[in-house]
Amino acid sequence: MKIEEEVIKEAVSLAEETHNDNIGTADFSFNNLVKAFEELPTLSLVREIAAVVPMKYSTGQIVNIRRQGTTNSFETVVANLTINTATANPIQTGISVEVIQDLQNQYGLDGYKIAANLLKGITDSDENTAFLTFLGANSLATPVLTLSDANSAEPSLFEITQRVQELIIKMNTPSFRTFDAFVILPYKNAASISALSSYVREKELTEERLVVNKIGKTKYYVNPDVTATEAFVGLSDHDKNSLGASSVIMGTFPQEVLRSGVQGTFQQNVGLLNRYATAVNPLSTAGKEMLMSFVIA
Repeated sequence: MKIEEEVIKEAVSLAEETHNDNIGTADFSFNNLVKAFEELPTLSLVREIAAVVPMKYSTGQIVNIRRQGTTNSFETVVANLTINTATANPIQTGISVEVIQDLQNQYGLDGYKIAANLLKGITDSDENTAFLTFLGANSLATPVLTLSDANSAEPSLFEITQRVQELIIKMNTPSFRTFDAFVILPYKNAASISALSSYVREKELTEERLVVNKIGKTKYYVNPDVTATEAFVGLSDHDKNSLGASSVIMGTFPQEVLRSGVQGTFQQNVGLLNRYATAVNPLSTAGKEMLMSFVIA
């Protein structure tokens, strides 16, 4: 009897607490909830900078023509496009097919599109990491730029932009390609460019959450790696019309949403396959490099 009384006392103490909060203005729209958690519109550095070529097979070639030496004859130069090994592995979402179907049936939403949008930030981060590694391996290292006063934005702006323009002119000598160019700066140095946007009479660009500023025909981007000290410079046909003008070429495939069964549950989850290839323009050769870098001290 004593045990039963103790159990009854504990059961009585588990009373449900109620509130009279005013929830009349709460927003229960699932569509708005999904938009709040989706990644904001963005674009990876390589897709913003590179000339893009759609691919049909796992390998491909970029062929360009250049003048041969000092003669008036011409020769072809070739660069191979091979799919990056890491991109062959789909990115798992942990979202089941059942959830996607529920979104479609209950709310009229495209569940596969939502899954892709939720992973957009992950694919951008992966592409940025791979692209910066690619630039580090394929850029000609030029002398270190030692700033006269690293704590002052105005001289830093002048010294950085001067070095950048020197390299761009060098890339166009002796054969002119384009003065449209890109620079990826360490974030501390990018701040100098951004802080003085009014000084150089240019507007700060943030459409893709990547651009720091555009000065003349050169777009300045911030390196997402906060530990970076190296700046990368290359040519980029901003109109995407000429493969011969861009330093980097990207071979792309459509991004695919895949299904995969989970062992033991027989439930299918979705994943995202994001395959692509990168190559340096074959016109970039020893003594005529189209990708350069320098450390900023």
